[in-house]
Amino acid sequence: MPLFEIRSDGLAALPETTFSQEGLKERQHLQRMLREQVGVLGDGLLVIAEEFGDWEDSQRRIDLLAVDKLANLVVIELKRTTDGGHLELQALRYAAMVSLMTFDQAVAAFARHLQALGSGDDARDRLLGFLGWSEPDDDQFAQDVRIVLVSADFSKEVTTSVLWLNDHGLDIRCVRLKPYKLDDRVLIDAEQLIPLKEAEEFQVHLREKNERERDARRRKAAEPWTGYWYVSVDDGPDRSWADCRRYGFLGACGGAKYRDAVKNLTPGAKVYAYQGGKGYVGHGVVEGPAQMARDFVVAAHGKPLFELPLAQPGIKKHADDPERAEWIVPVRWLVTVDLADAKTFPGIFANPHVVCKLSQPATLAFVAKEFGAAGAAPGSSPGR
Repeated sequence: MPLFEIRSDGLAALPETTFSQEGLKERQHLQRMLREQVGVLGDGLLVIAEEFGDWEDSQRRIDLLAVDKLANLVVIELKRTTDGGHLELQALRYAAMVSLMTFDQAVAAFARHLQALGSGDDARDRLLGFLGWSEPDDDQFAQDVRIVLVSADFSKEVTTSVLWLNDHGLDIRCVRLKPYKLDDRVLIDAEQLIPLKEAEEFQVHLREKNERERDARRRKAAEPWTGYWYVSVDDGPDRSWADCRRYGFLGACGGAKYRDAVKNLTPGAKVYAYQGGKGYVGHGVVEGPAQMARDFVVAAHGKPLFELPLAQPGIKKHADDPERAEWIVPVRWLVTVDLADAKTFPGIFANPHVVCKLSQPATLAFVAKEFGAAGAAPGSSPGR
């Protein structure tokens, strides 16, 4: 959106210009102006270094290094071009390089900066005063590094990258400085594009929510396996839960991945049977290796499964095809319930896979209580 001048006959759009056309150089002019008036980029910032490069084995330099009121470091990178170049990649490198800065190192950098400006202020006192501290606190200093990217405009590549990085927990802001010409004067429209000022609080809350959800997923992935298996019953045209209970088995069909999943259940494995959309319906122990359903002999009856009355004869489909046949494991059921009495609660663990490891503490505690399975509580090991 252009800037407009109010004239007697209406509004007149001001012509856009470029910094290069106006002879404004990145470091000599723009960087110096922002150093002196860093508030253009946001409230509560104190510049502590310009062209900062206090590290070994690198000639790279941060345009402006600042501190905010929360004692976070703020890397400010500037480009006068209209696409932002590769600002985000460059700034990420710098943020990583300064992330371990201590309070004393910041004071040393600030002292050099003040000296270069001809200021006689004491760097330590001024930094402490800005932060509202009476004494340094390295446990609170530089706990995070924020990034502010400044350019005449930003390419879609840059903005897409920044939005994705922000969504994954970083704090990167894009501030556009767009120059306009009014007679012989240059005007600058300073606008924060990311995050939008009007939606900044919402986006902060959204980022925090996403981070909490990622933490929850990471904790879930890190939960130790207790030795219990989740197995999907999938009562339907291929098998019946009534048959599984009566004859003591669990199974799956449809191809190699289902066959191989069942083969993960070795003798002695502790299983919880789950019916999708209903809940957990049984707890038992695997008593034999995986086999094709046609070969399964029900010990209690002394007959092959296929010679016994079946609630769902569809289990016999493709009986002679190892790739498509039903593969089952014999199970000694400890506790089972009807499908109508399946055990569940909001947030209970369920999975689209036929077989997977069951490690969610809340679900384990629940099924242990419901099925009376000793040793299934979180942190314990299943009994043999």
